Amino acid sequence: MAVLALLLVASGCGSSPVPAPGPNVGTALDGAIPKAILDLPLRDSAGRVRHLSDFAGKVLVISDSMTLCQETCPLDTASVVHTARRVAAASDSSRVEFLTITVDPQRDTVPQLRAYRRLYAGPSNWLTLTGRPQVVDELWKYFGVYRKKVPADQPPPHNWRTGKVLTYDVQHSDEVFFLDGRQRERFILEGAPVVPDKAQIPKRVYRFLSKDGRKNVAHPADTAWTEAQAVDVVSWLLDRRIA
Repeated sequence: MAVLALLLVASGCGSSPVPAPGPNVGTALDGAIPKAILDLPLRDSAGRVRHLSDFAGKVLVISDSMTLCQETCPLDTASVVHTARRVAAASDSSRVEFLTITVDPQRDTVPQLRAYRRLYAGPSNWLTLTGRPQVVDELWKYFGVYRKKVPADQPPPHNWRTGKVLTYDVQHSDEVFFLDGRQRERFILEGAPVVPDKAQIPKRVYRFLSKDGRKNVAHPADTAWTEAQAVDVVSWLLDRRIA
């Protein structure tokens, strides 16, 4: 029996690795990230300085977002937070960190991020980050996130936290980037996700959504990614299936 057990282990029958996500899920890649990008100083909702390099050895799930988006960001955040909760319930949760980094550093101050994080009641493995505009610009330029400041819609919306009139919007692409423990970029999900239950979006944020934003919740695009797909990518990078 001992010989048979050794043969099974040697032949790989004991446990099979988690397969890579299929091409219908997103885009797989394998690229080293420059140290200059990994060491860019960011700041979390508690005001602490953070760098991507601080999370070496962990799987990183990085999403671009902004707290005053009315179309897609609230959906993206809801899905990222829900995925983070699922991972937090797994035994390997300490090996994964979720980072939501703003594309609007001028308005996404530490107090704004703190209020946003409280609304979503996210788990400890989810951080919201901002930074000096030139730092945020350098980060997203490297990752290829499109951003453009445009005039606000008329009549202009108001900041859901302060009530201040918003004079501009930031058009941007939507991506979720996955880094492995070696801090290599391994996978990208693009576009807004499916949010199966609008209750995953805090009521205050849902009320802030535009007509198009609520349409994105009710009628997601055929290409929209899902929480299950995000979990599959994390499982692949951990080489351990997350339930």
